[in-house]
Amino acid sequence: MEHELIPYQATFKIGCTRMLVLAPHPDDEVFGCGGAILRHASLGDAVHVIITSDGAFHCEAEQKASHTAMRQAESNAAAAIMGYGQPEYWGLPDRGITCDEPLIQRITAAIAAFKPDLVMAPSIYEVHPDHLALGTAALQAVRHHEYPLSLAMYEVGVPMQRPNILLDISDLQARKQQAMACFASQLKTQRYDQHIQALNRFRTYTLGPLVTAAEAYFLLRPGESLCAVDAQQRADELQKTLDTILHSRSWRFSAPLRAFARWLRSRTS
Repeated sequence: MEHELIPYQATFKIGCTRMLVLAPHPDDEVFGCGGAILRHASLGDAVHVIITSDGAFHCEAEQKASHTAMRQAESNAAAAIMGYGQPEYWGLPDRGITCDEPLIQRITAAIAAFKPDLVMAPSIYEVHPDHLALGTAALQAVRHHEYPLSLAMYEVGVPMQRPNILLDISDLQARKQQAMACFASQLKTQRYDQHIQALNRFRTYTLGPLVTAAEAYFLLRPGESLCAVDAQQRADELQKTLDTILHSRSWRFSAPLRAFARWLRSRTS
């Protein structure tokens, strides 16, 4: 059934008191999980945002410093609207983020310093190499951390196929739009704000008319692995399908025919 594959109810908050947000570029923290940041900041939860790259991929060497400063100013302006403080900038090269041991260790150190109970990172099904690398590194850091820690993967450029949490941001959508409007340099290239607004609207497909905007996440709780969660979901689906078949009229009525077919095969083998 559909409700077993995607949530048919939205949640008001993800469930944490200290949220660490990892964003690959200045703007992903708003496009991907701006509603979650707004929600938890408004509730008084501690929110810390780390933007890992300088966002200056297309710039000539002499322009990188000024372009990086401009993009940081845009994220600072968005942060003021969302009310969580100021982001931390790591300044890694745009399109140069690599899922390697130094990045995993740096994320691990950031977790140890901030002590979150929830880490937000890009989905590992994103296609942008920086998104994919950061999401994979975050998954590794969280998986091997010494105390219980949840990971929520968010979507930006690729809609997730099987989110397990839909966050209702209907009351926050106007402020998220204001925050997205801060990224004027990026919106000149592509109207990402319109794409994200459409994605957040689409995510209400299963939530009824009262929810007008939602963000999708895949939440891994302490002790869960991505493979284990996916395997369990598939096992549950198969079991439910089997139960439906076994309890169906057609299955019961056809039992004698199946028995006769087995008898015939045994006679001819």
